[in-house]
Amino acid sequence: MKGKIRVAFVGQPNVGKSSLIFRIAGGDVQIGNWAGITVQKYTATVNYGDYELELIDLPGVYSLSPYSPEERITRDFLIHEKPDVIVNVIETPLLERNLFLTSQLLELEIPTVIALNMWDEFQRSGYTLNLNILQKELNVKAVPVIGKTGWNINNLLKAIIDTYTQGRKPKYFRFSQLVEEVLQKVWERIKDKPFSSVFPKRWLQIKALEGDEYLAKLLKERFSFDLSKCCKKERHYLSEAFNMPPDEVITEERYKAISRFLKKVLIRTSKGREKSLQDLLDKILLNPYTGIPLFFLVMFLVFKFTFDVSAPLVDWLEGFINGFIGKYTEYLLVKFNAPDWAISLVLNGLIGGIGFFASFIPVLSFMYLALGLLEHSGYFARAAFVADRFMRYLGLTGKAVVPMILGFGCNVPAVLATRTLENSALRKLTALLIPFMSCSARLPVYVLIALAFFPEHPSFVVFGMYLLGVAVAILMAFLLRETLFKKDLLEVPFIIELPPYRFPHLKDLFRSMWTPVWEFVHRAGTVIFFANLGVWILMNLPYGAPPKDTLLGKIATTVQSVFKPAGFGEHWENVAVLIPGFLAKEIVITSYGTILGVEDKSPKPVKVNFWEDFKKQLKGLLNALIRSVEMVVNQFLPGVFETETPQSGMLERIKKLFTPASALAFIVFVLLYTPCAATVAVMWQEFGWRFALFSIFLNLTTAWILSVLTYQLGKMVL
Repeated sequence: MKGKIRVAFVGQPNVGKSSLIFRIAGGDVQIGNWAGITVQKYTATVNYGDYELELIDLPGVYSLSPYSPEERITRDFLIHEKPDVIVNVIETPLLERNLFLTSQLLELEIPTVIALNMWDEFQRSGYTLNLNILQKELNVKAVPVIGKTGWNINNLLKAIIDTYTQGRKPKYFRFSQLVEEVLQKVWERIKDKPFSSVFPKRWLQIKALEGDEYLAKLLKERFSFDLSKCCKKERHYLSEAFNMPPDEVITEERYKAISRFLKKVLIRTSKGREKSLQDLLDKILLNPYTGIPLFFLVMFLVFKFTFDVSAPLVDWLEGFINGFIGKYTEYLLVKFNAPDWAISLVLNGLIGGIGFFASFIPVLSFMYLALGLLEHSGYFARAAFVADRFMRYLGLTGKAVVPMILGFGCNVPAVLATRTLENSALRKLTALLIPFMSCSARLPVYVLIALAFFPEHPSFVVFGMYLLGVAVAILMAFLLRETLFKKDLLEVPFIIELPPYRFPHLKDLFRSMWTPVWEFVHRAGTVIFFANLGVWILMNLPYGAPPKDTLLGKIATTVQSVFKPAGFGEHWENVAVLIPGFLAKEIVITSYGTILGVEDKSPKPVKVNFWEDFKKQLKGLLNALIRSVEMVVNQFLPGVFETETPQSGMLERIKKLFTPASALAFIVFVLLYTPCAATVAVMWQEFGWRFALFSIFLNLTTAWILSVLTYQLGKMVL
């Protein structure tokens, strides 16, 4: 081994950096997070020739101007860590736009290899490149590759090693004579400063001329140098000459230089493949009058696919864990004379927690599979574009509409889907709004109350809850946009590429599904498990006591006065069911059954035949898989909207706990109060514990205020 080479893969979002690294490493990629942030970090180590290559996948960025956390990470790594080689991955069919980032990377004076990805699509469009001129002009190695198949990967690795051993520094793009003269004057002012040898010359010249805030802060902290007082004359001269700020001048100069460069290297080989189909699709999908309705239809199909296809596997998982593992665990505990409380703790607190947590895995898997298909096919970029105008009014961008709609199915995958957003502020704002979207778990509670108090118009009540959730989310978006997120959202431009339509590669789809699901399992699973255990303790201690005398009952009676202004606080039972409802909103119904004594708790005989039960589980798994496949092509309405009619005995007892006004206030509170434990867990995972606690506080206060208003107004008219 001659040595180790650190290779940074840099490119714009969705250009195929990760696919290349996975291809090179054969799937042996380490997944983590960058320090202090939840942006994912992919690294891999491979041996090639006499060298060990450490491959680092930097976050996808459009430029090195640090608007977003991803851009800050990429810029800091390249400036301070200084990798041995940069591999600039380019989506070749969008060559001109991708070269904007390339123009900035070349200024860092780090040996660079350009990976011309999606080369097959580029050639089919009727173009090719004069690679000899390209490499000579920029003093880099340029290698055509196809990331999804791994074509030409060996030549890319060879180019990395050759670039490293030769130590070749790239040539940057030259600007117009006037701008170059101004940049030289800037250099004359700073060349004798102590930091002039720390940073790349060309990069330092440009950033000093732009008055870059990031550089100004860095120089102030490390060198006590005030950049704002330096180069004022040059900035003013350039602004007057071009009638625009210096940073905009530089941007225009980059594109002009790229245009001159492409005239030298871009070759038209033929008329290329007709793009009439793509043009026709874009006319439909990018038109707001057709694109927005089609987007909602597509998201409905994603919603339908996710929950319908995963439902049989969710049912089987719950049956396997609770009905098979739980059954034989109970058998062993009884055989060893374990006390009743220990049996209940193990079955309902421990195994029940595992079953509850595992039930999310099929839902998340199919959701990410569907989203991966839309993203890699090129549709998501168009959906974000057409939705952007409306979402701007809420302080969001078009991409935020996807997780918001997914929230109607389940808030957990919806929060995880905020990873598709390019900025931390947007992700956080969207995540705070998602819990106001009425997830499917709340539907049984609406049905229970609607049938008990509004039997003539239950559908209007249920639908009204969905509309109220959307209205509150819109109102909250306006409030948060103008307060907590005002500064962060103002500094973030929305930039998105419209890639060509393509058929996704199966490995890319699997990776887009597997990576976030696995992260959910090993990070959020712990929180969900202990939340379930905590709910068991509240509902069962002291063990065997009447519900009102348990910890849950005592807490409910203590705080019930807080809910009296909302009407439903007159009875402790209504407050008590909200606490286990934190685990999952549908547990509100089962908690009523337990507290009101509606559930049948009489012991049932258990027949034990391990081999027969095991064969039943295998048969059940096979049936679940077959049913899932059938649901893929099923054209019926999604089962997520279906719910069982509550027991008549429960309805009668529920009627004694509410008036119509307080019942309406109660379901408003259920709609808006604290997200379920799984949602809080993924918020903790994605944004930290302070953010998760703030989300709980925001939802609780909003729910209390609106439920009180609902009751006070409702008792006047109901």
